[in-house]
Amino acid sequence: MLHKRLSVLILLALLSAIAPVGAAFADGVIILIPPPDVPIERIPMLTIQYHRVDVSIDEQVATTKIDQVFVNESGYELEGTYIFPLPENAAISEFAMYVDGERLEGDMLDRDEARRIYEDIVRKQKDPALLEYVGRNAFRARIYPIPPHGEKRVQLEYTEVLTMDNGVVRYVYPLDTERFSAKPIEDVSIHVEINSQDAIKSIYSPSHDVAVDRSGDYHAAVGY
Repeated sequence: MLHKRLSVLILLALLSAIAPVGAAFADGVIILIPPPDVPIERIPMLTIQYHRVDVSIDEQVATTKIDQVFVNESGYELEGTYIFPLPENAAISEFAMYVDGERLEGDMLDRDEARRIYEDIVRKQKDPALLEYVGRNAFRARIYPIPPHGEKRVQLEYTEVLTMDNGVVRYVYPLDTERFSAKPIEDVSIHVEINSQDAIKSIYSPSHDVAVDRSGDYHAAVGY
């Protein structure tokens, strides 16, 4: 019996360098709302303490789990909006953030509503980098309070069906966290587990150096 052999292409990058303008997007970010009577320029950007991603690709169904910690190094209590741009046809399956034991809920934005929000943020904060979100569906959640010198942990999970083109399955994760952090991030990791009924021919990432650990023709682990 002959088995098909497929290749898995993994992209871990800000896509503006390799995709058409408007197709790029960045990873989850908290957009801050300054306290009353405090100019936005006096509020420092949050620091991202760590950004960890676990991905399971079973056949062509990818489940992505994200764990991020944001740190408020200012002396102000802050409020913000967490926004994560989603791949086409992705579905949120889990979002977890707790304040005083209460689980916070988020909501989904279609691309028209997301566009209005992004453009409004750009007008108020004059941050053109956020325009890379335009044209994407998104997940949004209010983050409050972020205490002075305190932190907030955000966990997000979504699933998507990956497409296959000429035997190549393409998975993309938008890894551009450091641009939205006040300091360089020391802890960034991505782990991908791949399982397939068809033999896996090759696994590669043209954007980042990744370690590939293969155990037979039908399973592999990828680490960054």
